[in-house]
Parts: sequence; structure tokens; C-alpha cells
Amino acid sequence: MKTSAPAELAPAETATLARAVSRAPSVHNSQPWRLHVRGPDVDLVERTDVVLPRHDPEGRDRLLSCGAALANLQLAARALRRDITTSFPEHGDVAATVHTRPGEAPAQADLARYHAIGRRRSYRREFAPERVDDLAQLLDTVEEPSVHAVAPACVGVLAEMLGFATRVFRADAAYQRELETWTAHTFGRYALGAVDGVPEASFGNEPLPAAGLVRRTTPVPDDVRLAERLAAETLVVFCTEDDTRRAHLDAGVALQRMWLEATARGLAGSVLTQPLHLTGFREHLARRLGLPGLPQAIFRCGHPVSAAPPSPRLPLGELLAPGRPE
Repeated sequence: MKTSAPAELAPAETATLARAVSRAPSVHNSQPWRLHVRGPDVDLVERTDVVLPRHDPEGRDRLLSCGAALANLQLAARALRRDITTSFPEHGDVAATVHTRPGEAPAQADLARYHAIGRRRSYRREFAPERVDDLAQLLDTVEEPSVHAVAPACVGVLAEMLGFATRVFRADAAYQRELETWTAHTFGRYALGAVDGVPEASFGNEPLPAAGLVRRTTPVPDDVRLAERLAAETLVVFCTEDDTRRAHLDAGVALQRMWLEATARGLAGSVLTQPLHLTGFREHLARRLGLPGLPQAIFRCGHPVSAAPPSPRLPLGELLAPGRPE
């Protein structure tokens, strides 16, 4: 019996996938990805030309970002009533390929997360004092066997280490120059129609943990005060058993799924990865907190008290690659 080939993606479907990917979170809002559509298949291409030598010297956050984009791509394909499988090439710039074919209507949970894609923001502010009472349900969204999402048991240890990292990055002139380059100032690149970078308005004047990205002016609370701030928040550490390219992608997928689930439930969130790039920091943190692997990202979520500003995005035409990379 001859099997018919899967139906190709129509232009309107391709546009839907591209819009979903364009709204994924990324390190410094660098959007380090491209899409290449081949009939019913979509390659998510890692843009290795996007480099952040001070913040992300090994490209780990770039792969986490691609993992978040992959989660959006998978959800959008399901929203289009496509059944999907995903493959992960071992070599080259293609981070993952989503293979699609006509399928059934998506599950309600997937549809709710898909509709949350456009509402998700990085919320770098203090949350309302109301506690998150459905953390267990958020943790259930991870669904990646290689990724462990855990709430840190000792915020005192985490506060001590985050405080140290904050002071290091605040005094690092080269890091600060790089962050300044990727800041979309209202009087600079943002005013001139920037399509990437972190909007200045999204930084605020908050200390850790709300700050996320440390600037020269970021307040550094003492360890006791920072521990109190951490204890008032809902924190999840995403860990992987190894430190491979695939592990970084899986961590990004799992993180984005939880973030979208939180958004669908009316919560807001942001991610801390900056401290994890200090030499030996992750290993030391894993040992002191008894984590089930290497930490790849720290997610904070809670009830927002105000709206977070949107970030600029690349035009969809730039997102769609004209051909597969060699």
C-alpha cells in the first residue's frame, strides 16, 4: 500500500509558525534563530553569528533561547492541527527539525499555552505579596525526562551566591559595555526602530532577584535582605544531568512550557542565567543546594502588579531563512 507524502505547510501556516517563534524569550532579546521550511518540515536554525562573549561565552543561553523557540514552534504546529515529531541533528547549525503532518485538534492545555505566547513578557519587577499556590501544577508541565525542575531548598545559600555574582558583574566593565550595547534605549536604537535588544523600560530600578540583568546602577542588597526577597518569591531551578547541546535545548523547551503555563494562569515571570556563567558557579551551587544536576536557569514567577513592556522583534521576513545552512 502506497503512503501519501505529508501535506506541505501553506504560506499562512508558515506565517503562524514564524509569529509564534518570534515571540519566544531569548538572551538579551537577541532572537538567535532562523526558520527554514521544507515542505511539511521546519528547521529551527541556531544563529551562531549572535555572540555575547561576556554574558554567554559558551553559547549556552543561545541554545536555551533556541529551546524556548522550539517549544513555541511545537505548540503552534499543534494549534494548526498538525501532528509532530522532532529530530535533533548532531552537527551543523540546525538545532532541531519539527516534522509535521495533518492531525487532530490540539489538547486544551496546549491550546491555552499557545494563546499565552503573545502575552508572555519578562517581568523584572517585584511581585505582589500573594503566593503562587499551584506550583505543583506548573512543575508538571516540564515533560522533559532529562530536565529536573526543583524549588531551591535553602534560599540563604542562593542569596549568598547570587549576591556575590551580582557584585562581580556590576564591577565588570567589559560586561557592562556589552549589556549597554544590547540595551534598546528610548533615546538611541529603540527610538530609531530597534528590532532586538532589551528595552530600557523593562529594567526598572529593582535589586535582585527582580533585576535579572545587573547594570552599574543595580542595587545590591546584603545577603540577609536578599534571602528575604528570595523567600517571598516562587523560584524554580532548571537542571540537567549533563551539559550537552541537547540538554541545553531541552532545558529551554521545559522552561518555556512552564513560563507559558504560568502566563495562561495569569502569572508573570522572568529568568536568571547571568550568575550561572561565572566559572565554577553552577557546580558550586549544585553541590551546596543538593540539586539533581547542573543548573541551567533560574525561573521566578508570581502575581504581577503592573504590565511589563513588550520587547522589539525582528521582522518575520528576516526570521525565515532563504535556504538550509551548509
